[in-house]
Amino acid sequence: MNEIFDVGIVGGGVAGAFATYKIAKEYKDAKIVLIDLGAAPRKRKRQLDGWMGSLPSSDGKLYLNDMDKVSEIIGSKKVKSYNAKFNSILENVGDFKLIRDRSPSVSMEKKIKKFEYECKLNDHIQLYPKDIHSLSKFTSNYIEDCKNVMFSFNNEVYNITKQKDTFHIQTHDGEFQCKKLLMAVGRTGWRWVSNLYKDLGIIENNDSARFGIRVEMPSSYLKDFNKSNCTLARGKVEIGPLSWFGTVIPEDHVDLAISAFRSNENRWKSDNVSFSLIGNIPAENSGIEQTDRIGRLTFILTNDRIIKEKVSAIINKKSKISIIPEYNWLASELQSLSGLMPDLLTKAYFHVPTILPLAPRINIGDNLETEVTGMYVAGESAGVGGILSAALMGMAAADSMLK
Repeated sequence: MNEIFDVGIVGGGVAGAFATYKIAKEYKDAKIVLIDLGAAPRKRKRQLDGWMGSLPSSDGKLYLNDMDKVSEIIGSKKVKSYNAKFNSILENVGDFKLIRDRSPSVSMEKKIKKFEYECKLNDHIQLYPKDIHSLSKFTSNYIEDCKNVMFSFNNEVYNITKQKDTFHIQTHDGEFQCKKLLMAVGRTGWRWVSNLYKDLGIIENNDSARFGIRVEMPSSYLKDFNKSNCTLARGKVEIGPLSWFGTVIPEDHVDLAISAFRSNENRWKSDNVSFSLIGNIPAENSGIEQTDRIGRLTFILTNDRIIKEKVSAIINKKSKISIIPEYNWLASELQSLSGLMPDLLTKAYFHVPTILPLAPRINIGDNLETEVTGMYVAGESAGVGGILSAALMGMAAADSMLK
């Protein structure tokens, strides 16, 4: 293509979708192209690809703590402004109320302090499948009516280069050129974007591998947590959010599956609680590679998409993952956690693979621009997880690129 777009957006997930919507609505003179590996709106084929990315297959919870993550980059004042704009978009879909997270019981709070865990409550907004469908339809219908947006779905990007002041995006359907570039590839592109950052020489920190297990146990054994969605943290380990009355499901990636959680449809309802126990394990200059390796190696051991075993198998060194030395840290962490959850070691199960597929840390300005002039990042491409984070960062990047 000979046309040079003002903005090229790689990835049509949550971050890319809301960046595109904001540009279409507020920058009508700007010409943009959005490129995504998956299908166009309302023609979804795969679990994570396509318009709105992982949102349709997620549990639909928008955690307000995501705002803190984004505030660290762009500032709290901007985050509050973008959150207000995001809520105004949601008003076109339904009337959503903030769900205030419950605190654990007083006796449990004392135990949490005794065992030196930090407890963070997770206020959230709950979206259900019909709400997600309506949000997807509302945003895509508006964009499709605008003349300044070009979609290129079912199209894979295989290389990006910059020549003078123009980015050249090579895809299977030809080359696109743009003045500004937004990387928003989300969960499906964590490996790809990591390799791109490596080729560009902009990785700041890749020293932590993020993996662990997803624990599941009957809710009757966690009554003192009072149905709280809280997150616990201590040292290099994060536990949670505690997710109630749903089912652990496989989240399918190219060559592995990651254990995930669903509860926002009746078919997923259960009496169980599940939560991720993720360690940030030192891995000098190879964090993303080690996370990837552990995920794929565990997947091979499972001989299925995800495996379910008793937690006691880890303690007794009889689990399938016991042959992987990188999991040795789990036994002591589970022993410690059993101080808060006495039935953990005898009544709970765990699921693997469980990894945190985020891009390594790169230097990002408060306008979300990288060290490559004109290239911006949002959501998981910026190493920031969470649906709300992606939406807010997508809108913020749109402003930064075109104001």
